[in-house]
Amino acid sequence: MLELEDHLARIRGAWMAGRGAVDHAPPAWRDAVGVGAGAEAALVALAGQALQVLFPPAAPPLTTRALLPVLSAPTPPETARARIRRLLAARRTEEGGIRSLVQFLAARGYVMHPADWLPRPTDDWAPAIYGPWMAWAASETARPSSDALTAENWDHWPWAERRAVLLALRRSDPAAARTLVAAKAGDEPAERRLKLLELLEQGLSPDDAPVLEGFAADRSDRVRALVRRLLARLGRGDADVASAQELASMVELARVGLIKRRNQLKLKPLKNLTQEARRYALLETVTLADLAKALGVDEETLLETIPVGEPRVMSGFMAMVEATASPGAWRTLFDLVRGDAGVSVELVAILVRRASPDERRAALQMVLAREDAATFQGSLAVAGDMLGVAGIKSVVQSPAYKALLALLAESLSAESRAQSPILAVGLANLGLLVDPNAAKAIIDACVASGLSAADPQLDHLHLNIALEPERPT
Repeated sequence: MLELEDHLARIRGAWMAGRGAVDHAPPAWRDAVGVGAGAEAALVALAGQALQVLFPPAAPPLTTRALLPVLSAPTPPETARARIRRLLAARRTEEGGIRSLVQFLAARGYVMHPADWLPRPTDDWAPAIYGPWMAWAASETARPSSDALTAENWDHWPWAERRAVLLALRRSDPAAARTLVAAKAGDEPAERRLKLLELLEQGLSPDDAPVLEGFAADRSDRVRALVRRLLARLGRGDADVASAQELASMVELARVGLIKRRNQLKLKPLKNLTQEARRYALLETVTLADLAKALGVDEETLLETIPVGEPRVMSGFMAMVEATASPGAWRTLFDLVRGDAGVSVELVAILVRRASPDERRAALQMVLAREDAATFQGSLAVAGDMLGVAGIKSVVQSPAYKALLALLAESLSAESRAQSPILAVGLANLGLLVDPNAAKAIIDACVASGLSAADPQLDHLHLNIALEPERPT
């Protein structure tokens, strides 16, 4: 057999060099293929047969896998699964993918059927209830059901479940969660280290500063950046004076108001695109406290009024405030933008990331009534994972809803008869945002306008109604 392997290796080498290989074949093969034009073709057949029969690839070893764990929430009714599969197929090609659909089901108290969707080990965005499935996908051993997470049994817990339990612990007992993160985060790979330190953002307090400072010189750029942002919220950390002064030279702090004089930050257009790009880069690295100090004021004084500027640079500034502002400064600006109908929904969506669930719910009602984009993308960004709760009153008051109905009428007109992608996105996002009663009202309005009740554009709204939470009897 080894001699045959040697012959086959020489045959392949000859063919790869573009030469004939009959002379390298075993004597019995040379007698079989003969000579002439058909010899090489016959040798190809013999070599192929030998490789298939005598040298088949070794089968990988079989491993025993545990059965897929049963989750604590039910899967959707069978009558809804066909629609869910259709939506999954459509959303896989859309921005954001299937994330919002999975989160919507979780908000209604359901989990995906495993035949329709399973999370990957890297899907850290998946709701905590999917932790056992993520551990199964990563081939991690299930934890003992009776054990609480401790430093001693840390490695016995699958990563996804460990992180979910830590987040719950951070909400109920911040000090205990901080102790575990401080003891074990340094032993984890960079990506997991980052995810563990992100948990400290929940209920961040001065007591967390020593733990964060221990990772200030971490070898991961992303970990260092996160630590710097969180320490800035606590008024700690090393200032980047040079970058802050450079950014301060690109903005203007003016006084506005005739009677009550207040400060206003103006992010005026710069001379060229290179300078604009540099300012935007500085907004991603400079903290609000450092900028305020470079301008000679404190954070809250800097935010006495809503800053003004072009949309892109305003987005960058709002992201700086959300990431690095002290709680008081963030609260000051958040209250200002909530009270000003002229502030775009996109800017509110950036600041609301730090809001509590109750504040996010109130902001969603406000933003829905203020939304003017028929896609409702801004409202969906504000909602986050708080899906399926908006009432019809907020929706019908929205300029976006009126624009959506106008698009629907236009798409159904005899002259058009063309589907609008904006209409499809708007109806889908409404299906994710509203409660079942609102979903029924929106479907009725669409049908009254002439849209078929079976139109696929209404799938999210129909699913919303089908997954109405059961009420106790």
